[in-house]
Amino acid sequence: MKESFQNFRQGEKASLITRNLKVTHSFEVSIWHFKIERRQNIWRLLLRWEEILKDTEKNTQLALKVRGETYPVRDCAIKTILDRAGISGAGLRKLEKSNYARVVNYCLKVAKGDALIKIADGKVSAVHGGDSHDYSILDMRAVFETTMQYLDTNFKGSSYMEGSGAFDHSIVSAMWELGGNQELLDTYRTALADHGMCDKVIAPAVRLTTSDVAASGANLYPMLLCDSGNRTISLGNPIKLAHTGGADLVQFMGNLRMLCSRYQDAVADMTKLMDIEIRNPLNCLKLVMKRIGIRKKLINEVAEMFESQNRTDPCTAHDLYFAINEACFFAACEGMQGHGIISLEEQVTRALALNWKEYDVSGAIKW
Repeated sequence: MKESFQNFRQGEKASLITRNLKVTHSFEVSIWHFKIERRQNIWRLLLRWEEILKDTEKNTQLALKVRGETYPVRDCAIKTILDRAGISGAGLRKLEKSNYARVVNYCLKVAKGDALIKIADGKVSAVHGGDSHDYSILDMRAVFETTMQYLDTNFKGSSYMEGSGAFDHSIVSAMWELGGNQELLDTYRTALADHGMCDKVIAPAVRLTTSDVAASGANLYPMLLCDSGNRTISLGNPIKLAHTGGADLVQFMGNLRMLCSRYQDAVADMTKLMDIEIRNPLNCLKLVMKRIGIRKKLINEVAEMFESQNRTDPCTAHDLYFAINEACFFAACEGMQGHGIISLEEQVTRALALNWKEYDVSGAIKW
């Protein structure tokens, strides 16, 4: 994957343009400029360039012109370009592309300061503020290597979970099972036993997500690995490091050192759910999921599964929270991947902060 960050200063204005993206002279010159010494690869590069242009024409239909070079714009770059231009609103999406580009360019012309442009696989993936306090680069490879080294040293028996990795141009994610650190869950397992609940937890786990297009910071999520190992439960309380304020690997290492204490906090929150009795589980389940923003189709699928397995007998908020996590499974079955699943997991954890009793209502509900 070819990728780079490019800096340009306020005096070197960026311009957003829309066009029928064909291989014009300017695009050909840029390819030859980078690969002039390797002529045997030119046809392969031209074919790849054609694919990039066709994909852009089908999606954003936008390009960014910087220092005389023109780069197709990827979907994930749109938000950062609008942030850089200082504009937002649903009305922009209703404009024709030519008018859309014109409006954005007017605003880009008065934007102050430097900008940092992320280019990956031939497309612009993000436009950030150029000052490190506006946007701090946290090298993805270094973040993952630091995480693996820390886990190998401090969490004996940790192992990467095959198939847990997710990558697209907006976010990268991976999970590790902390199988050799069962003591992290001692308090939780004691609480399960005290409440007469079945222990389905195999091991603690941690998810790392990061992004260089402002879709995520370098974030660590405490998780539970359950049942056959295919089911994960989000514990909330993520340890986040935003790409701002001069963030660096030293700060990220400090966050890694917080993992054990964060598990204790997360387990305490989960344990509290065991003491919340729910008399109307289906109503409560649906209303809580609606409150945290889960779409109706997923709510219905989770509710049907819960009813088939548990009927409508009273239960605890802990039972319902485990059920709500199944929304991620159903979404994955529908084809949701990467950033979508991670965002959904974050939505689910919002339920931990709710007053569940407010949603434990009887009778027919409107939702």
